[in-house]
Amino acid sequence: PNAEGAQMEQLHQARIADDEDDLPDKESSDVGDDELDDLCDPSKLNTLLPMPLSTLQHHALRELCLMMDPVVMLGSDFTTFAGQVGFCTAYIRYLKELNIKKNSPFEEVLSVWQDSAPDATIGDMAYLLMKIKRYDAVHKLREYYAV
Repeated sequence: PNAEGAQMEQLHQARIADDEDDLPDKESSDVGDDELDDLCDPSKLNTLLPMPLSTLQHHALRELCLMMDPVVMLGSDFTTFAGQVGFCTAYIRYLKELNIKKNSPFEEVLSVWQDSAPDATIGDMAYLLMKIKRYDAVHKLREYYAV
């Protein structure tokens, strides 16, 4: 358990230290400067959305699944998100085979991530969504949590 916790902390720190090129720049975003600064800073996201992933509201989860489940040819779907979380290619292929009408691949990703990283927050999820340029999903989270 301690080794796993240390590994998850390393992943969290690596996420924080990740190259800022993956984050939106002010020229390409229609978000205000202050709001963009909050969205791009992982520590601010965790301050704005510090709740554990396990507390994600059911309606918010449903809407995120509707947004993230369809496979997008250029990425930025549940497969890209799963890669950001650290899932292997074989598991991502398995997720693609799920019957979306019965099982949400995005919900499965969140469930496995939550089990393997109980300290993951909604802010962590928002940060990863920003990295894959799913600003629509981050905006939806912000609507639900009024931040």
